[in-house]
Amino acid sequence: MESIILAHGDCDGVCAASIVLAARRNAKVVFTNPAGLLSELRSIEAGSIIILDVALTSKHKDGIASEFKRLGSRNEVVYLDHHPLPQGLGLSKLPVKTLKRVRGACSSELAYTYFKDWLEPEMSRVAIYGAIGDYSDDTPGVRRMLEKWDKRELYLEAGILVAALEGVRRRDFDFKRSLVNYLSENRLPSADRSLVEMALRESERDEEMRRLVKSMVKTHGNVSYVTNLEWSLGKAATYARAYGGTIVGVAAEEQGENIDLSIRSVGLKNLYSVVSRVAGELGGIGGGHANAAGARIPRGKLLEFVEMLDEGLAKI
Repeated sequence: MESIILAHGDCDGVCAASIVLAARRNAKVVFTNPAGLLSELRSIEAGSIIILDVALTSKHKDGIASEFKRLGSRNEVVYLDHHPLPQGLGLSKLPVKTLKRVRGACSSELAYTYFKDWLEPEMSRVAIYGAIGDYSDDTPGVRRMLEKWDKRELYLEAGILVAALEGVRRRDFDFKRSLVNYLSENRLPSADRSLVEMALRESERDEEMRRLVKSMVKTHGNVSYVTNLEWSLGKAATYARAYGGTIVGVAAEEQGENIDLSIRSVGLKNLYSVVSRVAGELGGIGGGHANAAGARIPRGKLLEFVEMLDEGLAKI
């Protein structure tokens, strides 16, 4: 029976998918995101399903729970993710296999732990790449993995991988699938000269874009924001916050009838809950982590989002 991997397209999602592909060689890799997960699940009729690094949103939680029940009645469904669950939804009530969540563990670490018996031990370094890329490299599990490596080498490899991924279009899924195949063979990012060249170009571009964010950033209360930069949304949000001198930074990109958002903060414990609520009230969806979140809202609603986000921050 064919296995289907549904993965997020960032460094953690790519590395987690590579680990699973190494364990299940005939698996099909599909990249998705929180907004698209429900439709992907509805399109699947049969097969073992492994979901990696894709948050469950409040807006779609009932539909996703229904699809888990439908698919889990006939097939194996594995869900390995580290995002906070929507309020009222518990994995213990869903027909999926998962791991007890370790505080701070990313999906790459969870995938390596879950499929460890089917992997060569040296695939641990791919899990470490994902953890570094997701700022999740200080967990007990990753620290144990790092004991078997010279971590300086692995941070170099992870840096190349992160920069290369950020140097391609977010929806360049063919490139990401080829990268999953490459990493599943435990090959070094530095051994692929095209990846190294992409990473170097992105590093050079980072300096230019950072200065552009500095010149374009706008602020509203505790929120700084930039729009439609052809750059990593996460980086743009980080530097918007830094140069705007605020608690939260937002980077927005118009995509058809929607706006995709990346939100970054410092010192908060529940950014994801504020973002989820505000996006939902505007007819969109959102979620994420304590200090990093993402959202998709209808086009034309950005200023409302910023204003409502600022109001929500004032309450916490």
